[in-house]
Amino acid sequence: MKKYVIICALGLAFSLSAMAQKISFEKSTINAGTTLWKKPVTAVFKFTNKERDPLFVREVDAGCGCMKTEWPTGAMMKGDDGEIRVTYDAQLLGHFDRYIDVYTNASEKPVRIRMKALVSNGEKSMQTIEEMFPYSIDDILLSTNNVEFLDVNAGDSAKVEIEILNNGDNVYTPMLMHLPAYLTAEYKPEMIARGRRGKIELTLHSEELKDLGLNQTSIYLARFSGDKVGANNELAVSAVLLPDLHYAEEFVRKPNFQISTTELNIGKMGKKTKLKGVVKLSNKGKGVLKFNKIQAFNQAVTVSLKKTELQPGEEVLMNVTVDARFLGISKAQPRVLIITNDPNHPKEVVNVNFEK
Repeated sequence: MKKYVIICALGLAFSLSAMAQKISFEKSTINAGTTLWKKPVTAVFKFTNKERDPLFVREVDAGCGCMKTEWPTGAMMKGDDGEIRVTYDAQLLGHFDRYIDVYTNASEKPVRIRMKALVSNGEKSMQTIEEMFPYSIDDILLSTNNVEFLDVNAGDSAKVEIEILNNGDNVYTPMLMHLPAYLTAEYKPEMIARGRRGKIELTLHSEELKDLGLNQTSIYLARFSGDKVGANNELAVSAVLLPDLHYAEEFVRKPNFQISTTELNIGKMGKKTKLKGVVKLSNKGKGVLKFNKIQAFNQAVTVSLKKTELQPGEEVLMNVTVDARFLGISKAQPRVLIITNDPNHPKEVVNVNFEK
């Protein structure tokens, strides 16, 4: 992404710091639909300057190396239309939901827009019942049994939908049990007739989360009134909480987090009990890089490294081990989550790939 510098003459008739205008988006949330794995998808956010003063878009910060942003660099006069293009690289399967910060000359604080997408591993659109609802809890069919809230910034909320199909003979009333304080559920509709579809909308409230990084829990879908919890009606929930670093004064001298790979291939398991791999982490910035959290999504994956802080120019090797004895316990894909204090790169996910 090219960076542009705008130089204003001393005799300019207006002061950027005195602007009272604001950016007005046609849609602040865009669902970019379904794409195939590793096939980038783009959302186009259209906006208008409805105020009398010129508007400049200074920066569009997605806070993730998985996204690229493009925006107009010139002055937007009253009535001018513009576009901000956000492209997601689709390297992870499943639902994608992320906020993007748009900085303008109208305010020191950004305006937030939101992009959603679904990354599929199929060669064709999901059309059959089996493809749309690959998981079942008795006669209730589900689009997923592993809910993930990725890249939720502290103070924000996020939503994920679970599509359901009543494949039984009676009217079904969906109900989730053991919801933690940071999750609420809405059922649409509240009663689902035989052969009909519905959905459960889960909302994550980040202010109720106590820890940055990966938070995991299990919730349970009731099949009937008075149902009990167990492995056969369990839904896994993962939430990744990121710190809000954009306004912190301590990051005047910013670190610059670099990683050697986000796709770690460690070979074939076969009759082995363990496989190991290495990822290099480095700091190319001017401030101290801190690894606030390093966590594995799956119980079969363990991680170790010798230091959790890197001075400018330093690097460290992160050792990743997969233990065959624990494969299959967790529904989550083998991945490693890294949370840093780099405001431009606060989070990275390493996919751990191997053959069985």
